[in-house]
Amino acid sequence: MRQRCIYFLAFFSAFACQIKAEKDAIPQLLDLVVVDSILVQEQDFFINSQYLVNLVGDSLLAISSIRSPSVSFIRSNGEEVGQIASKDYPMAPFIPSSFDASEYPILYILDKRSESILTFNVEKKQFLNKLKLNLPDNKRPKMAGAKFKKISSGFVVELESSIYDNYNPDYYRNSGDLIYLFDEKGKAKISFLEYPEELKKVEGSLKPTDYLEFTSNDKSILFTFPHGKTIQRFEKGNLGKLLEEIPLPKSNYFDYEPVGADQIISFQELFNSGNGMDVVVPFNHYFNTVVDNKKEIIISTWMNNREVAPNNAFYTNLFIYKKDEESWYETRNPRNTLDLGMLAGVVNDTLYFYEGSLMKQDKKYIKRAILKPIEE
Repeated sequence: MRQRCIYFLAFFSAFACQIKAEKDAIPQLLDLVVVDSILVQEQDFFINSQYLVNLVGDSLLAISSIRSPSVSFIRSNGEEVGQIASKDYPMAPFIPSSFDASEYPILYILDKRSESILTFNVEKKQFLNKLKLNLPDNKRPKMAGAKFKKISSGFVVELESSIYDNYNPDYYRNSGDLIYLFDEKGKAKISFLEYPEELKKVEGSLKPTDYLEFTSNDKSILFTFPHGKTIQRFEKGNLGKLLEEIPLPKSNYFDYEPVGADQIISFQELFNSGNGMDVVVPFNHYFNTVVDNKKEIIISTWMNNREVAPNNAFYTNLFIYKKDEESWYETRNPRNTLDLGMLAGVVNDTLYFYEGSLMKQDKKYIKRAILKPIEE
């Protein structure tokens, strides 16, 4: 009997070790192969750089700009479709903190300026509605990059602290809930999701960036803080109900550990002194785009090489979670973001990227790519 117990213990110990080894394993590598590059044809309007890029349906790209506040639409073949620009709507000027075009031609814009949600018809170039948000105390929409989604029960909106600037560690420690559901009258119904402990415990100032990323499908919404090392899936019809957590993989390239400055910096002091470039706040790696479809979750990373100008640069690669295998893959040889661009979305096996930052060249391109096993 004792010998049988020893055998059982040995078996389960080996099994547990195997599970831990699989969990801690570096993902298998894939190649990201760009198959073509399509020039964007700008004739009727100009896209002044990019902030958010989304694939709408199978063949439409939506691009927001902060420099010249607008949301522009182009086809995947590079042809212009339309643009909603703040300058064309004096009755509803806006700064697009975020947008949702999933009901195209209806466009919803989360406006930082008026703290409202603006509704437009892109094809008719028509302003339809302004919904003023009844914001909770000490909360406001982010200037740019807020998580924002129209769902059947209202609007999902990311809010930030209006008390602390985002160089202050208390911005992460004391912001409380970040995600709010507003109903059709602009009233906040529920809230959830705080910054993870990995960000809260950093002593010095963190580089301001989008540490939270998200995406959605028909039934659920995914949120991920890369430095929290998990993906959280919430039920769309019962927002706030956690359905599952997926651990993020180890990486050959991505650094999950957040690094802060060796001091606490005040944004106002930086602004007043004019010496912002003299203060060193380390760049942290973060996620730029998440795509969730029936087969996979695909995550686009944004990784700074942390070198001094002119050698400072951002690089990107992909994490791929194959749902049927419950396993992670990663693309090798991260690319300069100015060469590849931002991941807009995926159609079947084709990944669409958009590069229109105007930082390397004046022209803008849509790039199509596929994932392939590495050929030895």
